[in-house]
Parts: sequence; structure tokens; C-alpha cells
Amino acid sequence: MIMRTSVIYTDGKAVDNMDIEVTGDRITSVGHMGGPDIDLTGLLVMPGFIDIHVHGGSGSDVMDAGYEAINNLSLYKINEGVTSFCPTTVTAGVDKCYAALDAINEAMDRGVVGARILGAFLEGPYINRQYKGAHPEAYIREVSMSEINDLLDKGKGNVVSFAIAPELPGALEAIRELSRKNINVRLGHTGASYEEAIAGIEAGGRIAIHTYNAMSPLNHRAPGMAGAALENSDIYNEVICDFIHVHPAAVKLLYNAKGPDKTILITDCMRAGGMPDGDYTLGEMRVIVKGGTARTEAGALAGSTLTILGAVRNMCVKLGVPLLQAAKMASATPAKALGVFDRAGDISEGKYADIIALDEGLNLRFVMAGGQVKLNNIVK
Repeated sequence: MIMRTSVIYTDGKAVDNMDIEVTGDRITSVGHMGGPDIDLTGLLVMPGFIDIHVHGGSGSDVMDAGYEAINNLSLYKINEGVTSFCPTTVTAGVDKCYAALDAINEAMDRGVVGARILGAFLEGPYINRQYKGAHPEAYIREVSMSEINDLLDKGKGNVVSFAIAPELPGALEAIRELSRKNINVRLGHTGASYEEAIAGIEAGGRIAIHTYNAMSPLNHRAPGMAGAALENSDIYNEVICDFIHVHPAAVKLLYNAKGPDKTILITDCMRAGGMPDGDYTLGEMRVIVKGGTARTEAGALAGSTLTILGAVRNMCVKLGVPLLQAAKMASATPAKALGVFDRAGDISEGKYADIIALDEGLNLRFVMAGGQVKLNNIVK
């Protein structure tokens, strides 16, 4: 299959007037070829978006612990231009975590109809109670490498990322051990001092979870986790760019400090994504969605209803970030942070044929995931 393009935005570069050859689920060539099967000229072509932090959407939650919920989430993500994602758990009892992992394992074994699953992200239970956000305090636990190993065993190699608050007893040892096992460690839901945060980064923490949210804030005398995440060049920074979780000025500050190479657009979306306002759950917690904002009964933000495409639009339209860079923060950068850039996040030979196209109004017109056309709304 040959696709003709006017411009490709990939890994922070613009490539004009190239054809993309797809064989099976991979890109086999990018160059000048004849006889296109799909004409994407006039559209903005880029790698499929990657959402490395998402709990649910379209009425489904990862903690529903069933194949149908994971598959439904994969379909929902396609409609926002996401071609691969990390189903994300919340803090819960061990049995519920096991059940969620069983569902993710089944979904990865059977395959899903929509976006590809990169692997599970376990957010909790090794977090700071004071910064728990919407995570139920009853299930927050001390760091246990034995329990972590049991979860990894249950995940059958499909757990790709773990959240840990670096100031907790035993946290640094766990971060080092997980890093040795090539498990991506994210730092968040943390009250770490600047020094404790830097120790967590030096131990192997690679990503700051939803920067600014559920972490010790930046203070000019006590920079905290937020300050460490902004200042340290070794850590990637997630951000929920809905301007509800983070003020636009703070998003711009993060972008100016870390740039597109270290800033990752995420949704942290819960099951109400794409659904009307009303009562929902995040894991076992009741969540009230009003005006698209999800909060617990106590008033804490409980994930979002944001889409990745919405985050890209916010960066471009409201903050003036070039689309070239906003697209990178939703594709190449998360792929690099998660260690999957060898196969995703870029339009180049040998990588998955995960390709999307937007029009000038940043409306989604085309989605291909793994060489299969999932959405085709090309208007000529």
C-alpha cells in the first residue's frame, strides 16, 4: 500500500512531498513512489499519537477487569488519533490489580480492534497518602519488592511502567531494581523534597507523573518534586493540558523549561471520556463529572475527560506552540520515554504503520494503526 503526502510531521521534523509504503503492519519505505492507494495530500500527516497514561473512556475503566472494557477503550482512543496506549490502573487491593492485569494480558494476547496496547502502567499503590489525589487511601501500601515481583509475574511481561513516590521507605531500592529489570519507573503522587526527588531520578525514575498535580509544589526555597522535574534534564514530564489540572501559564513554563523533547502530553482520562456529565467511578471511587471536569465527592480532581487531540489543540491554538512540536509531544517523546521508539512514534522504515492525518483546522481525518485503516474521513 502506498500513501501520498504533502507534508509529514515526524519527530520534530517536516518532510515534504513523500510517499509512505506500508506492508503488513510496518512502514517499509518513505520516499518517492508511484501509484498511490491512499491520497493524503493537503492534510497534515504525522505518527499516531501515544497515550501512556489513561484509565478509561467511553464508559469503560481498566479496573473493570474485562477484555470488553480494554477493547472498548482501544476503540475510543482511535477516535482521538491515538494508535497505541498504556492501560493504567489505580490503587486497589491486590486481587483487583491481578484481575486488571489478567484483562490486559488477555487483550494483548487476543488483540484489540482499536489502538495497540503497549503494556500496563501500574499507578499505585506505592504512593504518598498526602498526595493521593483520587486514589483510595485504604489501599495505599508500603513499598514491597516482593509484592512488586508478584505483580510483575502476574503481568506476564506486559507491565511496562510502575509508579512510585521516591521518598517512601524502600522506594529507591525498588526503583533501582525495577530499572534493572527494564521496567519504566514514574515518580508521582509524592511529597518528595527536591533532594528526595533528585535521588529518585538518579535511582532510575524516568517520568514525572502529571507534572504539578499530586506532587510537592515548586517553592523558591523548597523546590519539591515539581522543581526537580522542571529543572532536571534526565526526567520526562507528563502534563494534562486541559487547563483544568494545570493553568496555561504553568503549562507554558513547563514547555519553556523542558521543551518538546522532554514534555509528554497525556490524558489521564477516566471512564467519562466521551460521555455526558453525570456520576461515574474511577476504580472504586465515586466521581462526579460536571462541565467535563471529573471530581471525587471530596472535590479532588479524578482524572480527566481530555483527549490527546484536545491536548495538541490546546498547545497549538491557546499557547502558540508549533504543531510540529505539539505532535512530537504526543508521539516521538512518549515513545522515547517509554523505550519503544524503536518501533513506534515516528514515520520511518521498519516502524509500525501508525499514521494519522489532520486538516488545517486540526480535525482528525485519517487513522491507520498497524497497517490497518481505522478511520477514513478524507474530504477532497
